[in-house]
Amino acid sequence: MKRLIAVYRPALFSEHLAWSTHDGVFLNDLLPLPYNGISLAHVCAHVDQVQDSLGMKMLLENPSTYVAFGATTMTEIQFLSEVAQRTGCGLLLDVNNVHVCAINHGFDAPAYIDAFPMQHVGEFHLAGFAEDRDSDGAKLLIDDHGQPVSNVVWDLYCRALARRCPAPTLIEWDNDVPAWSDLHGEAVKADLLMSARKEGYSRVA
Repeated sequence: MKRLIAVYRPALFSEHLAWSTHDGVFLNDLLPLPYNGISLAHVCAHVDQVQDSLGMKMLLENPSTYVAFGATTMTEIQFLSEVAQRTGCGLLLDVNNVHVCAINHGFDAPAYIDAFPMQHVGEFHLAGFAEDRDSDGAKLLIDDHGQPVSNVVWDLYCRALARRCPAPTLIEWDNDVPAWSDLHGEAVKADLLMSARKEGYSRVA
C-alpha cells in the first residue's frame, strides 16, 4: 500500500471500521465490532500504525451492519468521533450505510446525520441496497451496491450537505452494474446537489 501511494499519490485513502480476520483465517466480510473502551484503544492503535506507516491521513468509514454486540457501551458516532480526535484521522460518511443500519437496528437516520461530526468528514459514499427479511419476518436491508441510490438516501445526503460539508462524493456500484449513462446520471445528480449547496453557502456568507 505504501508503494502504491508513493506511485499514484491519491488525494484520499480510506478504510472501513470493521474486522475480517481471526486466528489467521480471513473472512469474506466486513464484520462489526463492539463500541467500547477496549475496541476503541485497539482501533486507535491500528489507525496510528497505518497513518505513521503510510505518512498519510486516513479516512475511517462508518460500516453497514446486520447484528450488534451486547458489549457495546457507546454509540457509533461517539466511537468514530473519539477515534478521529485521538488519532487525527478523518471520517468517511457512507450515507447509504446510515440508512441500512437505521432500518436494521431501529434508530433514526436523520438524527444520526444531524449528530455526525461533520468537521472530520473528508468524503461521502452513496450506494444502493437490497431488501430482504430476517428470520422473524422483519425488514432487513443489505448493502449490496447493486441498485440506484434510493430517494431516502438522497434526502439524507442533502441533509448532510446542508451542514456545510460539501466533501467529495463517490457513487458505489459493484454488482449488476448498469449502462454508463445510468451510472453517470447518478454522479451528475450528486454534483448538482453539491453545487447547489455551495451556491447557498456563498449567498449566506
